[in-house]
Amino acid sequence: MTASQSTSRIRRTQALYFLILLAVAVTGGRTFGGLGGLAAQATGFVLVTAGTLWRVWTSVFIAGRKDAEVVDAGPYARCRHPLYLGSLVVGLGLALTTRSLVLTLVLPATLATFFWLAARREERNLEDRHDRAWATYRSRVPAIWPRFGRAAASGHRAVDLAVYRKAFLDAATMFGVWLLIVALDALRMQGAWQAWFRLP
Repeated sequence: MTASQSTSRIRRTQALYFLILLAVAVTGGRTFGGLGGLAAQATGFVLVTAGTLWRVWTSVFIAGRKDAEVVDAGPYARCRHPLYLGSLVVGLGLALTTRSLVLTLVLPATLATFFWLAARREERNLEDRHDRAWATYRSRVPAIWPRFGRAAASGHRAVDLAVYRKAFLDAATMFGVWLLIVALDALRMQGAWQAWFRLP
């Protein structure tokens, strides 16, 4: 996949997160309130944590090698698009944190559409570059839903520190979005400003 395609997807995802923050800030009325709301936000935090850690782990195996070869070690032995899987888990966590049923349905569904389109482009590119190796890999490894069970040990892997730096910066950004959702929701509920309309 070319850098321009990746940049376009990243910008769409960032715009989506901005719209979610805006929706949390300007809307009232929530499906999950009281203890249910706290449980939704706590579950959201757990999912954001799990998804970001999974993405950091996945980055060790793919960074600097994407498109150059068919990566089939580590998380890539369980599914073909583990980065997208991690992003979907993060998206679901952020959606639950909003305490809104509508946003909990809309955000993961929209992200899934973005990632499905991106995955199709990536797979066409890998098929063009690595015809037989890609066909063999695709035939035995599922696309998104991971294959569970014991995986072969991955051995040693040299990783550029810049890879870790970027992966942890991405993770910090997702935790920042989670914190902004909680803060905006709390400020609106405490009357810092009036909601424009209700969003269950």
